[in-house]
Amino acid sequence: MWRFRCKFEVWAAEAGQRLWEALVRRSHIIWTKAPKIEYAASIMYRFELSDWYRIMKDGKNHIRNVIYDLSRINEWWLLSVGFVLFGFIPYTYIQNGNEFNAEMFIGLFTSPPIYFVLIVVFSAQIFLFASNDYFDRSVDALDPKKRARNPVSNGSVTLPGVRALLIVTGTIPFIFSMYFGLWPLVFVGISMFVFFFYTAPPLRLKNKVVLDVLSHGIFVNTFPYFFCLVVLEDFSMGSVFLLSAIMMRSTMAQMMQEIRDYDIDRQVERNTVVALGQKRALWVVFSIYLLLFVSTAALLLTYELFGWGIPMYYVFILILCFSFIPIFKKLLEAKDYGREIEKLWMGQGRTNRWQVAQYFASFSIYFAVVFYLLATGY
Repeated sequence: MWRFRCKFEVWAAEAGQRLWEALVRRSHIIWTKAPKIEYAASIMYRFELSDWYRIMKDGKNHIRNVIYDLSRINEWWLLSVGFVLFGFIPYTYIQNGNEFNAEMFIGLFTSPPIYFVLIVVFSAQIFLFASNDYFDRSVDALDPKKRARNPVSNGSVTLPGVRALLIVTGTIPFIFSMYFGLWPLVFVGISMFVFFFYTAPPLRLKNKVVLDVLSHGIFVNTFPYFFCLVVLEDFSMGSVFLLSAIMMRSTMAQMMQEIRDYDIDRQVERNTVVALGQKRALWVVFSIYLLLFVSTAALLLTYELFGWGIPMYYVFILILCFSFIPIFKKLLEAKDYGREIEKLWMGQGRTNRWQVAQYFASFSIYFAVVFYLLATGY
């Protein structure tokens, strides 16, 4: 027993020594061997306080790169929270007898469902963007701008770190969606399948003509609101139309991204825009925009005249459509689509202040209209 204990202590000391030396080499820290201390045949090493601080700082930066940069959370968290509130507040309002009061909000924000939905939404969105960067790392490396934005391509995160994040965020949505029953769980399963194989081989849906746009339009940007409707079983006229509007907006966003990345994408893959060409694809996006504008205006009008359609609560969609007019005017006249799209449409949270103003103004007017209509008994 004593001999086994000695062998174990020596093995532990040697393993500890190799671990510290690997840590020191990786962190590029100059280390010194401390005076030997007779304790279980081990060797201890002395680090300066600044060295320990550097280790902690490097670890903190690595965690930030994995969770923050890889998930692109700064680009979508606010919109996702907004979509969840759009799902829950109107539904709770109707369930409360069409009355806004303190009890309604207390009941909404002190019960588990809304928080479980947020956990599912955030985990699924992080999984989506992390897997996108992971499987697109070789393609993004061809473009200096995209390589700088992709932490996998530029080496800010390690591949094992990405895989660990994918495992965790790929499991959480299934666990919490079980709280809501079978159909939300099935919906999460289908969505996660699309999220993964949107960029992962062998399917890689983003390389399939038409399927790239459809999968993005139906699932990617729409997931937060779509999941709320499935959980709440709310498929009223207004809810379904707003879901359709978000799908159209998501389709437009994907095609805009493909138009921006056209020069790189056509070298390595084939998608809808590569098949159509930039100019023709831009006109398809403009047509979707016109469809969104006309259908919104028509349903608002038919509701006022005949009681069938969508109420004035959805007027913010028209406001958003009006805000797109200068964007499409400049894009249709542009010669360098990639530069103009990055400037006018893409890059939320990075370069595009115009979209911040768009959404802030539109949703501010929306809530002002809603509270006015409620206060006047509309």
